[in-house]
Amino acid sequence: MPRPPSRLSKSAGSSPAKHRSGGESRPLRSKPAIATARSKTTSATTLSKSKARSEDSQTAQISPRPKKVVKNHTKPEGHDKALTAIEQRFHLIMDHAPVLVWVSDRRKKRTWFNKPWLAFTGRSIKQELGDGWTETVHPDDLDRCLTISTMSFDERMPFEMTYRLRRQDGEYRWLLDKGTPLYEAGRQFAGYLGSCVDITDRKLAEAAVQAKEMQLRLITDNTPVMLAQCSRDLKYTFMNRSCANMLGLEPEEIIGRPIVDVLGKKAFGVIRPKIMQVLRGRRIEYEEEIPYPNSGHRFVHVVYVPDKNAQGQVTGWLASITDVTDRRKVEDELHRERVFLRQVIDATPSMIFVKDSDGRFLLGNAALAHSCGTTVDKLAGKTDADFHRTPGQIAHFQQIDHEVMSSGKAWRIPEEEITQADGQVRWFSTGKVPLFNEDGGCDKVLGVATDITEQRQTQKELEQRVAERTAELVAANDKLTAQMEERNRLENALLDISEQEQRRLGQDLHDGLCQSLSGLAFMARSLTKTLEAQELVGPAAEAARLADLLHQTVEESRDIAKGLHPVVMDAEGLVSALHELAARTSGSIACRLRCERMVPITDNGVALHLYRIAQEAVTNALKHARARSIILSLRLRQNVLSLSVADDGCGLPEVILASHGMGVRLMKYRADVIGADFAIGKRKNHGTRMTCLLRMAAAEQQQPQAFPAPHPQHNG
Repeated sequence: MPRPPSRLSKSAGSSPAKHRSGGESRPLRSKPAIATARSKTTSATTLSKSKARSEDSQTAQISPRPKKVVKNHTKPEGHDKALTAIEQRFHLIMDHAPVLVWVSDRRKKRTWFNKPWLAFTGRSIKQELGDGWTETVHPDDLDRCLTISTMSFDERMPFEMTYRLRRQDGEYRWLLDKGTPLYEAGRQFAGYLGSCVDITDRKLAEAAVQAKEMQLRLITDNTPVMLAQCSRDLKYTFMNRSCANMLGLEPEEIIGRPIVDVLGKKAFGVIRPKIMQVLRGRRIEYEEEIPYPNSGHRFVHVVYVPDKNAQGQVTGWLASITDVTDRRKVEDELHRERVFLRQVIDATPSMIFVKDSDGRFLLGNAALAHSCGTTVDKLAGKTDADFHRTPGQIAHFQQIDHEVMSSGKAWRIPEEEITQADGQVRWFSTGKVPLFNEDGGCDKVLGVATDITEQRQTQKELEQRVAERTAELVAANDKLTAQMEERNRLENALLDISEQEQRRLGQDLHDGLCQSLSGLAFMARSLTKTLEAQELVGPAAEAARLADLLHQTVEESRDIAKGLHPVVMDAEGLVSALHELAARTSGSIACRLRCERMVPITDNGVALHLYRIAQEAVTNALKHARARSIILSLRLRQNVLSLSVADDGCGLPEVILASHGMGVRLMKYRADVIGADFAIGKRKNHGTRMTCLLRMAAAEQQQPQAFPAPHPQHNG
């Protein structure tokens, strides 16, 4: 809202003069305003006097008075005739003026409006008189209008204000309303004369310009590019926010200040030569490192464009500044990486190159340049035909390159020959990879060729040595195989001899010793009877004990003979033999066999080895473990035959377990012969457990040599 007019000191011989600034409304100076009013009509005083009589009646109509004093404001017939010629001329002039005119009295009430005002509002003068004109003022502007006009009235000051007034078509239009105080003869205040101009188009234009300015300011303040405008006297006249942020200040703190004060002498010294050039009318573009006072050293890309007036004179310049510090860091890093990459590929002994679709080298390392007899710088743009390659090699290279680029797939060439600059032919292992452009097409190929000449020669020598060594190993293997076969034959022969010796010993024990002992036992019984007949009780008892011992010895000898005699597998096979072994052992300790069902082992050799393993385990339990019971177990689960012998004795001596005594080694050997897994160790609580696991498939495949079948024996 515009400020009300403020008081000023009065000048001698003049009306009070006051002024204001800012806002939409401002009071006018009084002397020019009065002069203007008098220039429009010289009868202002007369007008005031002639209208004095009607003023009271008009004011009475507007002011709250009793009805008896209210006069009819309807113009009586012949009212216009009462007007003086000057008043008529004033009305005529105002009615044809291109502005809206109003007149008010000393009581701040409007007393007259010209025809343009009434045509604009579409209302009658009766509706507008007094405060009626306020009905068409926009509600948002009414309080401000009344405040300004009231304060100006009270101080007798000219005023100027803008507000929206409703036009006859209902549209609110912006008006610039200027009011000037009227004075009668003798400087007596008579009211106000006001004129209004429709400034809607100007308002819209100003709003559009303001919007454009705000948009431009929004764009410039939010663009990452730093923008500034400087005058010829080296001061800032404009600066966007990005540029001000770089300087650590607000734009308002910079505009109007000298450049050297803002940037500092050091930074100003860097850009001063460029400023001198742009002031000569030249466009300047440069990149420089500038030591900004708050941001430190920054690399910037700067464009200076001279700013010229209508006469073509340089009045200053526009500056566009881009912070390229990060870009320069990236560029420096890329440069270092390029140098490092060049060092790496030049230090690589393999040849590295890139070719285009025409076979021209786009890149090559030192190894390739050495092979071609040139330098790295001279490789670019050359082809294989420019060097010492043979026609066949060139055609081969072109074919492979074409295949790689057309298929878009990598190729591996295990061996290819390449002629060197000195004429020497060397062998290379080459890999080629397609390189694709931005459109997805393959128009280049990357190749890496590794010299394998020495490796190839070494490989040939190695292959020769491997062949020779392989022949030696084959011969040694054949010899070892023959030795193993001979060993197996001898081991089987030993087993045969062992079985034969056991059979012979069993036969000798049965036929010889058992018979002799039986005879001695018979004689001892006869002697016992003789001594009893002679009533020699003592000797008879001794003879009886001797006969019992001889009988017991005969039984043990027969058991030993049976154990030494080869097992004859009957229809029940291994199970029957194990039952018999358990039964013989039960004579001294408890021994039983656990077998859930018949186990189908048709190979007597395998069955014999299993039986001998069980027999040896039982013997160890009787001899070393001092067991009270022995359990033999035979079962078949998922084609795996399990044979185990467990006792509850004190366990086998550690010496036997650690050194694998003869009995243990024999059991393991027999298990290896039939392809079974053998294990022996202590039980969780006490005693010893022997386990032998045999896959039935292995049992069916194994065909161990069977021992000679024994002759039938009869117990005497």
